[in-house]
Amino acid sequence: MTRLARTIIILGVLLLTACNPQAPANPPTATHVARSTDASTLLGVAWDDRSAFVTGLTGSERDVLSQLDGATVYQMDLRIADDLLELDGRQAVRYTNRTAEALAEIYFRLYPNLFGGLAEVQSVTVNDREVEPGYELLNSALRVPLSPPLESSRQTVIEMTFSVDVPAGGEGNYGMFGLQEGVLALAHFYPMIPVHDDEGWNVEIPSPQGDVVFADSSFYLVRVNAPTALTMVASGVESARRAVGGRQEVTYAAGPVRDFYLAASMDYVVVSGQLGETTISSYAPPELRAGAEAALRYTVEALRILGERLGAYPFTEFDVVATPTQAYGIEYPGITAMALRLYPPRDEYPPAYLESTIAHEVSHQWFYSTVGNDQLDEPWLDEALAQYITLLYWQDLYGVPGGEGFRDSLLERWARVDNADIPIGMPVQSYEGREYGAIVYGRGPLFIEALAQRMGQSVFDAFLRDYYVTHKWGIATADSFQELAEQHCRCDLGALFDEWVYEP
Repeated sequence: MTRLARTIIILGVLLLTACNPQAPANPPTATHVARSTDASTLLGVAWDDRSAFVTGLTGSERDVLSQLDGATVYQMDLRIADDLLELDGRQAVRYTNRTAEALAEIYFRLYPNLFGGLAEVQSVTVNDREVEPGYELLNSALRVPLSPPLESSRQTVIEMTFSVDVPAGGEGNYGMFGLQEGVLALAHFYPMIPVHDDEGWNVEIPSPQGDVVFADSSFYLVRVNAPTALTMVASGVESARRAVGGRQEVTYAAGPVRDFYLAASMDYVVVSGQLGETTISSYAPPELRAGAEAALRYTVEALRILGERLGAYPFTEFDVVATPTQAYGIEYPGITAMALRLYPPRDEYPPAYLESTIAHEVSHQWFYSTVGNDQLDEPWLDEALAQYITLLYWQDLYGVPGGEGFRDSLLERWARVDNADIPIGMPVQSYEGREYGAIVYGRGPLFIEALAQRMGQSVFDAFLRDYYVTHKWGIATADSFQELAEQHCRCDLGALFDEWVYEP
């Protein structure tokens, strides 16, 4: 066995265990479009104006801006306090009911209330009419009533003011939210609308392990007022910047994306590179510059390899930011948060950890970000796929020894639960102890490999590209994954899925 293969085998503990018009005298009811062609009351940009998002998409992807009718639009105005521990925000959201039934309420998730912080909503209006929301699920879900109910295909505008207390230290869900070591990490910090599907509103208390967001592709226009010395890195692209009262005001445009993430530090340095139309930037504290340079190299290679296999990355910017996350890395749209401890010269782990984690998180830009799925109920659809694609990364870049080494790390993961035939397709909360990492991250990609062997590699490769295109900007399910695979191989894969994916 080569040194490279032996190095990759130790990756058994890899990754995530993953504007102001005058208000009308008679505001429209919730069953009508509120100011759909006028400027919003918040940032002065018309709801249907998607011009701010053009520069964030590569040339071949800009057609999406004339598509995705009914996609939710968020406009936010945020202020980050000088101590970085308090946020004040105003948010206006235009939501379209794309279900077949009338909706009597809309839910917003308040994730800070689960992860050591405090999110409070001070006021809520629906089409300029004040409403009284209700809190549920340990104050992590805000129920906004609609009266009359929002009929199918109709739109409504919900505005709110909110505040967020940021914990000094990361708590819960891998420490992805908080201020630690001078790094402000703001994951899922704003009131966010979850998916409504055939099960209704997807609101629940998430498992301590795994990812928490299940959201539709949306458009975000976010203006952030912050201390001038703060270097901010966010989903999307910077669309405007100015100095205001001794502080900076930066506007970001991100879309279509499933979430908006921001990380910031007074100390970040940046190194950048280019791949086609995409600028890749890597941020880290100055003492970890060598790590930032290594992260940049790995990211460029991952974007190149995955683009060739799956279809080009659709955005003109991708950022990698070093944070104190307890995970090795966490994916967000257009940005990956990496653990400081993976960066040289800290080198708490071998270099292969940084490289593999980046390859895995970059894979999520295709599966999670562009192709969405229910990360709480069907986590294998993005996590097992990302692990399998990481295997292809090692194979494509380092040949057979690279692929074999990473495959051995997957087998080692599964062996932690004695190679138990636990289905890979269960909800996160159904796994106990080490099962989630061992099964979803270990056995899961081995199922994808078995599927590729059953279908034939060339047929599987074509299927995977088609799967990406077919579900682009939408939501995939295990059923849609299997159905499309069977179309490509013209075979019945039921027995294989029953053996690996589904509970008996």
